[in-house]
Amino acid sequence: MRLLIGAVAVGLLLSLLMLSLREEITTYTDFATAAAHPGRTYHVVAEWIDRENSHYDAAGDLFWFRAQDSLGHATWVRYPDPKPINFEAAHKVVLIGSFRDSVFHAEKILMKCPSKYKESSGQPL
Repeated sequence: MRLLIGAVAVGLLLSLLMLSLREEITTYTDFATAAAHPGRTYHVVAEWIDRENSHYDAAGDLFWFRAQDSLGHATWVRYPDPKPINFEAAHKVVLIGSFRDSVFHAEKILMKCPSKYKESSGQPL
């Protein structure tokens, strides 16, 4: 009987763990899919475009820029910090966040610099 109660308790704990992790797991997608599910967190691989119209709002501590995903969808991105270091040098960025009010709200920005993946001779590793 104790074994059965223990197995049920472990099963319930595993079920609760899976449910809580499901909310935390994000998936890679494009801006159109992220826009169709506002509020849900996604990873979007994108390029920084329209650089001259990017700006930093010091009063709100917000960096605004336009990004385009691999399918060609472009949108405004709102990042709640100054422009990340090496942002200009990044070939691609991974934006982690969600859509709200027709804007992608990035919580994190990860840089993907091509120089990191090349030998000094310029050939890929």
